Amino acid sequence: MEKSWIKVDIYTSSEGVESLSSALSDLGHHSLSVVDAADLENLMEGKYGAWDYIDPELMKLCEAETTVTLYIQSDDHSQKSLSKLLEMLAKMKASDFIGAFGRLECKFTDLIDENWAESWKDGYNPIIIGEKLVVCTSWSDFNPKGCKKLIIDPGMAFGTGIDETTRLCLEALERMVVEGCSVLDVGCGSGILAIGALLLGADSALGIDVDKTAVTIAKENSGLNDVANKSEFIHGNPVDLVLETYDVVCANISADTILSLMPEFPRFLKNGGILILSGITQNREQDVINALLGMGLSIVECYKENDWSCIVAGTPVSSINQ
Repeated sequence: MEKSWIKVDIYTSSEGVESLSSALSDLGHHSLSVVDAADLENLMEGKYGAWDYIDPELMKLCEAETTVTLYIQSDDHSQKSLSKLLEMLAKMKASDFIGAFGRLECKFTDLIDENWAESWKDGYNPIIIGEKLVVCTSWSDFNPKGCKKLIIDPGMAFGTGIDETTRLCLEALERMVVEGCSVLDVGCGSGILAIGALLLGADSALGIDVDKTAVTIAKENSGLNDVANKSEFIHGNPVDLVLETYDVVCANISADTILSLMPEFPRFLKNGGILILSGITQNREQDVINALLGMGLSIVECYKENDWSCIVAGTPVSSINQ
């Protein structure tokens, strides 16, 4: 029997994406996609590098209203989920005295699996990342010169590469991954970071996520990129499942989750290993930096885009895991 879904488009503003995403996460909606004209503006201004070709479909973004999209399975519990969501939006709108978060209104669309999958094909465009990667779907005929195609069929919107946090993480991986290294991706989502690291030269990658659907999609995406033999994706808590050490550990998750895992990161890393942390709002950046320094890690670099930060930290050789 085909499953049916409710597609929920929430109209907000660039400034409201962070707060809205956080509020939705608190309700249990962790898998979100964002469309924002600011992404196109940044691309056109050269913030993602200089490129000879930009897919004409991307130009449609210039007229797009900032939208956060999620999918709720249509079942006996969906009405309760929708009621909680609408209640949250009403409270958020009531507290937004200056209208900084946009109109915070919803559009609901009923979909079955087939229609839902086709809707992604209509709106998913290649995204150029750094100097070496282009994120695109398996049905895209885009052929970049000098870049490797990172094929992601996003399923329920895990890690599309459009959001700043994923982009910052991939750009950091481009700088930090060396041939033959091992990579751990904590909170792997679609597997985009682990797969990207393998395409950039890593020898092996392990991705872990608490969401079973994410793990399923990550495995499918690894096959699309011909790296299934070098990657492993597992469901569960990294605290319990990570038993080895890695050259590069990345985590594109919230600042609070990063801070909760901070005591574990050193034991995940090899001596001289690199830790890449993203999903951090700039007002939480110093909290994360202080925690890293408190664990004896050093700050290597910090990348910023809009209100987001990606922190790269390092372990002194022979300082841990002896």
